[in-house]
This record gives sequence, structure tokens and C-alpha cells, in this order.
Amino acid sequence: MILSVVGLVWFIGPIFWNVKNIGNLTGIAVCVLVFLIAVFYDGIKKICKASKPFRVFCRVVSVLFCVGVLWAAVLTGFMLYGANVFGMRAEAPKDATVVVLGSKVSGTTPSADLRARIDAAAVYLKANPQAKCVVSGGQGAGELVTEASAMEKGLVLQGIDASRILTEDRSTTTVENLKNSLTVIKQKSLSSDLAIVTDEYHEFRAGKIAENLGAKSYAICAQTPWYIFSACYARELLALTNFLIIA
Repeated sequence: MILSVVGLVWFIGPIFWNVKNIGNLTGIAVCVLVFLIAVFYDGIKKICKASKPFRVFCRVVSVLFCVGVLWAAVLTGFMLYGANVFGMRAEAPKDATVVVLGSKVSGTTPSADLRARIDAAAVYLKANPQAKCVVSGGQGAGELVTEASAMEKGLVLQGIDASRILTEDRSTTTVENLKNSLTVIKQKSLSSDLAIVTDEYHEFRAGKIAENLGAKSYAICAQTPWYIFSACYARELLALTNFLIIA
């Protein structure tokens, strides 16, 4: 019961920062279910003793829940590897092309998540003045400008010369981000080695997509703001499951 309440607070928190997605909604639903099971545990136990079909059903649910927890742990390991937390991935070469993946823009203002990516890209570009950059992201619901234009503006405000920034403003998914960015990179005869700037949790999937598209990738991690991390992390668990099993 205590764990489910803590989980509810963790998943509800991002809503106050205007972040509501399938990740934290799923997390809220799971925590509510666990809470209700904890509250009515004695009654559920009595019904299990009296009804074999219900007992089998409860066992199946328990097994599925445990498998889900184990699967989330495995995916978390993949995310940590993608973010190079273990130091097992090489650093990006100096001539790599920087690709900044888009995230939500509220009106014309970058979300906290996107600001973190802009900041990480600016730090890398300042440290590597010869590197070129592709900002990638189209315009979605609630966005008055494209994500690419918001990122370009943010980088210029941080002192990055506009001549170093190329824009890709049609994509709406990570696959499109990277596919369309590679088209721009090819047109401009830039290196197909990609220094991908995105949140830590997102690096593994982005890297695998780049690999599937024939590009070598390196992780330039943006630190996800703590107050929206639960929503972003849970959403990525679902997206990574779809990528590895369904897509």
C-alpha cells in the first residue's frame, strides 16, 4: 500500500508541470490497481479459497505483474547502456554530425524536456566548434511553431552560430527524426556518424533506430528534469517494448 501511494505521487507529479502522457497515465492505473488489491487483500484471499477459477485468475495476474516488473528492469538496463552510464560506448568523433531530437513545445516555449536537450546540444557544440548540427522536429498539437525552429532559436540565443544549424521540420516520431535528418546530412555531404542529443532514457532506442538506418551513433545525453522523469521514463518503457517486440 505504501509503495503504491508513493508510486501514485511519483506519476501524478508531472501533470502539475503540464506533462500528461500514456506513460504516467499507465503508471497511475497500475498504482491504483495495486492500492486496491492491498486494501481488499483479505477479501480477495477469502474468495480465492472459495473459488478455484478466481484463484487461478489471481495467480495469472500475479505472474503477469512479476513478468512486467522483470521486463521493466531489463529495459531499464538497456536505457542505462544507451546513455553510456556504464562507460561501454565510445565517445563521438570530432567530425560527427550533431542531431538534436525534438520534444514538446508549448505554444512557442520549449518544454522542460526540450530545454534540457537544447542546453546539452549547446554545451557540446561549444566544445566542438567544427561540428555541424541538425535540429529535428515538426509541429504537433498545441505547438505554434515547429520543434526544429524552437531548438534553432534556443541554440542561437546560447551563442551558437546559425550557419552551423540545419533544420528538419517535418518529423513527428523518432524514426522520422533520424531518417529525415540523415537525408539532410547526405544532401549537405556531412558525416553520417551521428552525435545524438536526447534524454538519457531515449538514447538506446534512438541509437538502435540510427543503426537500423545504416548510421553509427553516439550518445550526447540531456538530463531529464527530475519532476517529469516518471512520465518520460514510463512512456519510454512502452515505446521501447513496441520497438523491440511489435514494430
